[in-house]
Amino acid sequence: MVSLADTAPAVPSRERPTVRLLGLDLQYTGHEDISVPVPAAEKTSAPFTVKEGTECRAVVRFRVDGSSVAGLKVVDVRHRAGTELGGREVALGDFRHGGPYELALPPERVPNGPRARGLYEVSAALVDGEGRVLDRSDYRFEVRKDWDPASA
Repeated sequence: MVSLADTAPAVPSRERPTVRLLGLDLQYTGHEDISVPVPAAEKTSAPFTVKEGTECRAVVRFRVDGSSVAGLKVVDVRHRAGTELGGREVALGDFRHGGPYELALPPERVPNGPRARGLYEVSAALVDGEGRVLDRSDYRFEVRKDWDPASA
């Protein structure tokens, strides 16, 4: 998996594609009609809440403003209480100028149990085939025992 800290430095925009991350949503398995926008993390904003053990998928929206981009992937790194827990890397493919594009990532199960509850911090980045971070967003969520996605 690509480490966001080890990615190649950005080069001037005239020499590389410009990709903008427009947003992230969570879509709950079995509740495809429920799509919850993931708010970007700010130090003063409250984290969004998800129920432990829930299966959901991230939906990524982005736009390619520059030339086409090859080997685009989304990489996320997850932290809890200052400790890196890992993350995942999902290949998205090649995209030409335009969009917005919207892609649903494979589903994942939210951690379960008393030890899994609490605040998580995630950095999600769009990375090109050469390992350069093209855009990035940070967000925070809290895993709780009880929560109904329909109330979001």
